[in-house]
Amino acid sequence: MTTPARTSAGHSPAPGPVSAAQLAEWVGAGIITQEQADRVAAHERSRAAGTPAATPTATRSLLVEALGYVGGVVILVAAVLLATEFWEELGDAGRVAVLGGAAVILFVAGIAVPRQAGSQGSRLRAVLWAGATGAFAGLMGLLSSDVLGMDGDDGFLTAAAATAAVAAVLWWLRPTALQHLVTLVALATATAATVGKFSDPDSPTGIGVWALGLVWFLLAYFGVLRPRRFALGLGALLAVVGALLFALSSDDAGLVMPLATAAAIAAMAVVTTDLVLLGVGAVGLLVALPWAVSAWFGGTFAAPVALLGAGVILVVAALWIARRRHRPDDAAAVHEHDEAPEHHDEPRP
Repeated sequence: MTTPARTSAGHSPAPGPVSAAQLAEWVGAGIITQEQADRVAAHERSRAAGTPAATPTATRSLLVEALGYVGGVVILVAAVLLATEFWEELGDAGRVAVLGGAAVILFVAGIAVPRQAGSQGSRLRAVLWAGATGAFAGLMGLLSSDVLGMDGDDGFLTAAAATAAVAAVLWWLRPTALQHLVTLVALATATAATVGKFSDPDSPTGIGVWALGLVWFLLAYFGVLRPRRFALGLGALLAVVGALLFALSSDDAGLVMPLATAAAIAAMAVVTTDLVLLGVGAVGLLVALPWAVSAWFGGTFAAPVALLGAGVILVVAALWIARRRHRPDDAAAVHEHDEAPEHHDEPRP
């Protein structure tokens, strides 16, 4: 590997200006975010002009972020109070105006957050848009049931599907972790509503949520969803929740699904040395295993022995993963599993 040329004083020469093409290449490779690229470009322009780049102080940024959070919460609380305290007096038009107004205000406030606000602005926008999605869900529930007069299943499905669509669009526009989570929750709700609408009322629930979690996990595993590790954890968690819901609405044989799902996630965690996945699998086993042992074996001596053995296996797996992730010769392998940061402020085309 060649070393950079030295000046006569023995120091490396100062790096040259960074071009727009270099910044675009780094953003595309996931080395830096679009926000960081914009800040570097602004710094280079100010350096070329001989003027220092103006940056807001951290204290001011945090204050603005905190005020934005408080303001968003106040808007939602006010909407809830109006809807609960004066529900009958408001009438359909007033209720729609309250919930729709809250959704619009929070959405517009998120749009108005300047890109110059940096990571604080990105977090603030995500929180405001999450609140807007919740207000929109309430609005659609009101419209479908009270205004359009749909019955329970049809109204719930309509509201859930519309909310999932809005959440997905907001996530596409600004792919932050919070929008990712909100979208998945909305999609899971819409999936559960769809399965409940078109399936036998006596059939076990949760199978659609489990299938969505599995699909989400696979999409993340093959790199379609980013950040990969975050999406893997969400998909695994949703699959465990869906499997537990399935077991709740079925007989004792249905406990095989959460046990198999949690065990498969724990095994995948060992293969990929991922502590987050191991935690999700361990939680699933912690809930499903005592339940299954009690249902299948009752008060026999084998029950506590089986639980003890499962606990020992999980502890050994956690220690093995922790040691593997901190071995020097595995540093490159661990680095390959790290995700590129999301482009918090880069709008989709």
